[in-house]
Amino acid sequence: MTTGVPSLPSDQVTLSRAYRYAGYRASGLWTASTLADLVPDAAARHPERELFAFEARRVTYGEFERWTGAIARDMVRRGVQPGGRVLVQLPNRLEALAVQVAAFRAGAVDVPVIPIYREHEMRQIVADCRPAAVCTVAELGDRRPAAELDMLLGEAGISPAVRYIVDGDRTGWAAMPDLADPDHPNHDVPLPPSPSPEEPLLLLYTSGTTAAPKGALLSSRAVIAHLVNFRDALGADQHTVTLAATPLSHLGGFVAAVVFPAFLGARSVVMSGWRPDDAVELIASEQVTLMMGATIFVTDLVDRYRAAPGIRRLDTYACAGAAIAPEVVDRASELGLRVVRAYGMTETAGVLAIGAASDPLERRRAWDGRLLRGMEMTVVDDDGNLVPPGSIGRLRIRGPQLLDGYTDPVATAEQLDEDGWFFPGDVGRIDDEGWVQIVGRTKDIVNRGGEKFSTMDIEMAIASAPGVRQVAVTAVADDRFGEAVGAWVVLDDDARDTGPEPLIAHLAAGRLAKAKTPVEWHVVAAIPTTASGKIRKNALAEVPRIAVWRTSRPATP
Repeated sequence: MTTGVPSLPSDQVTLSRAYRYAGYRASGLWTASTLADLVPDAAARHPERELFAFEARRVTYGEFERWTGAIARDMVRRGVQPGGRVLVQLPNRLEALAVQVAAFRAGAVDVPVIPIYREHEMRQIVADCRPAAVCTVAELGDRRPAAELDMLLGEAGISPAVRYIVDGDRTGWAAMPDLADPDHPNHDVPLPPSPSPEEPLLLLYTSGTTAAPKGALLSSRAVIAHLVNFRDALGADQHTVTLAATPLSHLGGFVAAVVFPAFLGARSVVMSGWRPDDAVELIASEQVTLMMGATIFVTDLVDRYRAAPGIRRLDTYACAGAAIAPEVVDRASELGLRVVRAYGMTETAGVLAIGAASDPLERRRAWDGRLLRGMEMTVVDDDGNLVPPGSIGRLRIRGPQLLDGYTDPVATAEQLDEDGWFFPGDVGRIDDEGWVQIVGRTKDIVNRGGEKFSTMDIEMAIASAPGVRQVAVTAVADDRFGEAVGAWVVLDDDARDTGPEPLIAHLAAGRLAKAKTPVEWHVVAAIPTTASGKIRKNALAEVPRIAVWRTSRPATP
């Protein structure tokens, strides 16, 4: 990677890496534990303790251990090998938790994919990860995900050993072992030994600056280092009760629902989707103490707590994934809800900086937390020179929570250097006390309530529509999600007269995720570019509009 930052000679790089790794182990951040061990070990200690409540179901550690063991043995019996990839595209439901943990226990790599991804995105992911097993539903809204996967697997020439279907039937697909009958006929099938802590067990697709989703590989030791740090930063223990309302195909949702509680010996409450009124009732009735997520959830809670002053409230909300205004932190604090800002990403196995509930409000409201133990961050200018504390520049990150790399070696080389530094594409500052503040992004993405979309991907989809001569996509302000998709388009005369409906229909026909559909269409005569032809997105706001079309926010994926 060419960054402008001076690199150490190769022998010094090796020595520096060895010292860092030894430090991670000595400090207890890297351990011998793996993600495959978490549930069995916790179940052995307290099998009758409740692990999570999901809608009307309550599941103990012992029940979940037996269920995930049965699914893991079924996968092994059907031919899933250690290191094979298990692609899971499910909405929030019990099976989404079980099959992902079962993948770990089978020695496989869990590949959770968000349900809003359709054929357009899934084609790229299937071709990249080449799954040994797939799991999805028969129907999801107006979609048929199992049929879509059959088509895409056929296109790619892939024949998975396992195809699990949930809530439905389809030729060539099987039902996974059920929670009510976990013993199944697989109890004699041996599970492979737990993978070593440094082996990747999670493959998560994250939209970056390229059109195709990037597959980030995370090891057990990276994820467990985050669990150790997160526990210590928040003072969490076996009495902590988490609420998981974000997609279980997100790292944050999966961790909050089962990984972090199992690590603590605690319990969680899992929702099938975000329903603010129900969440307020669950927080009160289940004595929830901790929630993690994006800004939209905490603003919904604050609005409802104002209307119901006597109800028991959440203790701590860790806000990450999207920007949060200091005023929101203030309003929450007035109601007794402690909001701590955090900064992190998939590539760091979660947050790498977070505030504590005991930190002064003036810090918690304006800064994105302090660096967690073992995590390093420096700030450099455009030439790669270190800037003084408090100065703004490009961030680079290193530490025990870092990803191993991407499935694409080119993407790995672009963002990871030989000294172990990761360049996330974010701009910010860090002061001399280790407090971090994010002020912008160099990445060209839209962050819609924590879902990050590549603008290039959306631009390519719009550009393929009839009548579109030029297009630029940016983030636009959204009162609920923080950001939404906005498009600047140069259109043929005929296309100008038809409004946005044909463009929206074209995107829908191309199976682009509905959340990526622009809510603002700015029709312009020309889009400003540099001498080399690159679009000057920072100048778009100054371009005269021929017309502005505003459409409703997508209500469904």
